[in-house]
Amino acid sequence: MIEVRGLRKSFGENEILKGIDVHVDTGDVVVILGPSGSGKTTLLRCINFLEKADDGVLTVGDMTLDLKSVRKKDIAAVRKRTGYVFQNYNLFINKTARENVMLGLTVGRRMPKDQAFAIATAALDRVGLSDRYDHYPSQLSGGQQQRVGIARAIALNPEVILFDEPTSALDPELIGEVLQVMKDLAEDGMTMLVVTHEMGFARDVASHVIFMDDGVIVEEGTPKDIFNHPQHERTRQFLRRILKGEAGEFGGSGI
Repeated sequence: MIEVRGLRKSFGENEILKGIDVHVDTGDVVVILGPSGSGKTTLLRCINFLEKADDGVLTVGDMTLDLKSVRKKDIAAVRKRTGYVFQNYNLFINKTARENVMLGLTVGRRMPKDQAFAIATAALDRVGLSDRYDHYPSQLSGGQQQRVGIARAIALNPEVILFDEPTSALDPELIGEVLQVMKDLAEDGMTMLVVTHEMGFARDVASHVIFMDDGVIVEEGTPKDIFNHPQHERTRQFLRRILKGEAGEFGGSGI
């Protein structure tokens, strides 16, 4: 479905990604963990061309692109096949929930408004917002706004959705409603690449977990591999800090 090989990205003298390889098969839920500044978000942004990579090869389905010399039409083609959910919703404040979802269809895909209206309505239904079609972002909670963001992504009928820390801007009591929508999508077979600090989601939903630090992949494997039997001390340090008092749940893991 998606494969990245040798992805490199620097900002000035600061090398953020140091030759990253990632493979995501159809139906996989791949979760990327790591401390702030490890390059997780930059990786997602390079895959969707929100940042331009310095080097590497990207394969999406039957398309293979040299990231150093990618053309605008190739970028557009990749974006048609991928959805992106941002940390901070990125909704238009002067548009209703349904209008926000419709925009990617009417503007990005040049779809007739009546068709976009029907698809946007169905997408909002899917994320549990059938009573919020005509509400503006200011009338929605943070969790509801992020669910609009997810609806906007799934309305495009993507082959894969990239989630960039989708719960990081939410109050703790609102995180669950967004994670439940993501779990439902995973159960429906949606291919997902997720950057998150939500350990429960990674343990329970992921098919594959990647731990990044300082621009490299330190370790990867199944959730059981990473949480119960981490091989690298840096992974163990990270899990100790994030899990805190929960470390006892992973008896025998060495964490």
